[in-house]
Amino acid sequence: MRWLLFLSLFTGMAHAKSVGCSHKGVELPAPGLPSTASANWQGAYDDTHRLLCKNLKTPNVFFRGYRARPATPFRAAYLWDTAFITQIWRHWDPSMAQKLLDYVFRFQRKSGLIHHAIAEILVKPLPQRATQPPLLSWAAWRVFEKSQDHSWLEGAYPKLKKYQDWLRLERRHPDGLYFWHDPYESGIDNSPRFANRNESFFDDTRRMAAVDMSSYIVLSLEALEHIAEELGLHDEALAYNQEREALKATINARLWDAVSGSYHDWDYRKEDFIRIHTVSDLTPLVAGIPNEAQAALMVSRIMDPTKYNTLIPFPSVARDEKLFVKDMWRGPVWVNMAYLGILGMDRYGYKAEATELAYRLAGGVYDTWETEGSIYEFYDPDRTDIRELHRKKGNWWKKLTLGSKPVKGFVGWSGLVNALLQEFP
Repeated sequence: MRWLLFLSLFTGMAHAKSVGCSHKGVELPAPGLPSTASANWQGAYDDTHRLLCKNLKTPNVFFRGYRARPATPFRAAYLWDTAFITQIWRHWDPSMAQKLLDYVFRFQRKSGLIHHAIAEILVKPLPQRATQPPLLSWAAWRVFEKSQDHSWLEGAYPKLKKYQDWLRLERRHPDGLYFWHDPYESGIDNSPRFANRNESFFDDTRRMAAVDMSSYIVLSLEALEHIAEELGLHDEALAYNQEREALKATINARLWDAVSGSYHDWDYRKEDFIRIHTVSDLTPLVAGIPNEAQAALMVSRIMDPTKYNTLIPFPSVARDEKLFVKDMWRGPVWVNMAYLGILGMDRYGYKAEATELAYRLAGGVYDTWETEGSIYEFYDPDRTDIRELHRKKGNWWKKLTLGSKPVKGFVGWSGLVNALLQEFP
């Protein structure tokens, strides 16, 4: 009995010790596991922070700044990965979160474009014209809320403003709604919204109004309004407010489908909705677009076990959708989209439901860690292992370069479960 007591005390002390990253210039210890969380999650929680530190790349003679890889196979700083990674770092070291954003800001082009990836085999972005989901302003404002670093915010604002100007010019339809240049720009490349499973077919997303892109713009305009107001630029804040309200009204007028009680993409060629129920349809919630009645309908769909309230919640395609399959963006759970969904529920006052799903999401990720031994890129909504998951089945190039399963050691956004425990204690 004495050795069992000693072992339990030793284990408890080990769990109480926070993960560190001082060898990479992070002097603060990682935030501890909240007391409201299960003690059984400690190992996975700590490993998530360890991987976050591992994937943090330090400045050197070639790369003058801190940058964050989502996982070892991805040798680049990706735009929306970086936005989400900073939401984990802001709870650990907000100054590091600022540095990660600064790195991608440095590569902004004169036009205002910030490219979707800054590859490590080059010192500048690849030459394509694509960006990624525009969440940098949202991320920057949330980081500032933690750091309260006005000097940094003043430096970031002109770059964020210029990026929004570029998006308005290059990604907006005449009716005010926004589109993706191509499926890869959306970040959800083989989604049934605009591609087949193995990516042998891509639809022309430029002829669609994208509900997620339009919602991200609303979220960005809201963040820019907050930043401008914080910096005393009241006229600019008012202009962003007016632009945001106008876009919200357009989204509600054009992308809300009263028949299905949901938001959907719009196909300008067919003059009809693209009625495939995916997690992207939920993005208006986090941007504050629906009215209370619309939000209630959306939350009821989220809490429905046949749709989004699965064992690990927020499948990327509704569980009862006929096109659901456990292949990347066609059904598996992606923690970044689940995170936005949970924030959206909380925004509309569904605190209890948001907290429940936050802990179920975290538990699913941590239980999969117990089963498989790592943090993964995406998750099975029905199981806590990766046996039934696939990566673009039939796409031999993806199988050769990244394998046929989700990438392990991935905290590009899967680490957001640690952030959720801090935000929903």
